[in-house]
Amino acid sequence: MWERSKVSDLLPGISPESHSFTYTYPPPYVALGRSSRGGFDIAEAVVWPDFSMYVHFPFCRMNCNFCSLHRQTAQNEGMVSSYLQALSQELRLFGGIECVPPLRALYLGGGTPTMLSADELNQLLDRIAAALRLPYGADVEVTIECAPEQGRDVHGWAAFFQTLTSRRQLPVTRASVGVEAWSDAVLSRMGRTAATISATQALVAAVDQAVATYNVDFLVGYPRGPEGPREEGRDIVSAVNDLRAQGMRVPSVSIYQLWAVENIPISRTALHTLPSADDLLQELWTVQSALYDLGYIPGYGTAFVRGAEDLHRWTRHRYESFRHLGFGSGSYSFLPDGLVQRERDVAGYRALLAQRSPHWGEVDRAINLVTRLSAVELEMRRIICGLRSGTPVPPPTATSAAELEELASKLNRLTDLGVLERRSEGLALSAESLLLTNAVSSYLHPGAMPRKPPAAWHAAPVSRRRGAHTSG
Repeated sequence: MWERSKVSDLLPGISPESHSFTYTYPPPYVALGRSSRGGFDIAEAVVWPDFSMYVHFPFCRMNCNFCSLHRQTAQNEGMVSSYLQALSQELRLFGGIECVPPLRALYLGGGTPTMLSADELNQLLDRIAAALRLPYGADVEVTIECAPEQGRDVHGWAAFFQTLTSRRQLPVTRASVGVEAWSDAVLSRMGRTAATISATQALVAAVDQAVATYNVDFLVGYPRGPEGPREEGRDIVSAVNDLRAQGMRVPSVSIYQLWAVENIPISRTALHTLPSADDLLQELWTVQSALYDLGYIPGYGTAFVRGAEDLHRWTRHRYESFRHLGFGSGSYSFLPDGLVQRERDVAGYRALLAQRSPHWGEVDRAINLVTRLSAVELEMRRIICGLRSGTPVPPPTATSAAELEELASKLNRLTDLGVLERRSEGLALSAESLLLTNAVSSYLHPGAMPRKPPAAWHAAPVSRRRGAHTSG
């Protein structure tokens, strides 16, 4: 483990104003500005050896003020059912193409998919299996995001997951539990009114018994109240210890950083209260050291896992293979040579799919914004996302472009500092640098294309910004 004094020198100039959580490369605001309406060539997909799928459910019962991935609380059942009808129609159209590649991983995200009933989720999974013509017994990792609810106790959650994990096709094999904080006071400030610690414990207890593996998610960097910024890491460690003391496995722990990311309400209203970069590094260091001591090892992205069986197939597939398709409003896809984004327009999505669309291509061209990447951008993405997935990556093969020269210089600095290691397969993150992966991937963005958009972008009209930050 590094000395604390060395951690401070790892990423010079890292700050909430210029760096933040990195989903992909290029940054969403850059890709959106260059994208054009029109779907990707479906011929690409039919020659893929496999692919992963993200299905987006954009509704929640709570309106968390740290979330950038959705903007709608479910107001009535009609809103939800009409969205599910549109989603089912899109899946049918996609399933109508000549040859659908084998599915390796499926992620039901949002939003909060578990606000649906078990019957609704089973119907959705049946439609996905039918659209993709999945054989019985197909080896597919199926993950569902879930959040605590005051109205469900451990027995209610147990019955809910029992129906989803005992399916013959596409049984749920993994869950992602949004814990976020281990303080009722902080959860209340986050807007998570239904997510008390007791409600969270009930959910995790049921998941622990029903699902093969799961992760619990925590947020670092949320503006603190009287507790002070340096209590956050200790709260996360206490949460893991408390859950394990109750006999729960807690096989995987994910730590997500909240810095000044665009389109997040709490960042706009409380930017001055965000913790400093040094405080944030200290909190990440506190959590990382404690989880190492508890026997966790690096997973993918920002996850710690108890064993290799708890690694997240979907996460690696998305960041390493770039064969990832998103369905629903406000999702995105990773293609080998590009990005596909969808505007967060639930009403427009429902209206489009309610029409009698003759083929998949028409819908695909209508709802997708496609960005094709240059050779330099592909090289940048291969390295940034490859490191994030835990995959050793060869260094840049050419440094003629200014962006690649900058990237090569940064990679050399990170190697000299011990953040990266040189192996026979290429450069790889050292084991100790796992919790710095978001910062590393943000730092590697070229100076001309920082992770954070220019200040002028924040002042742009809403119509220009819509859809810039998507989920999945």
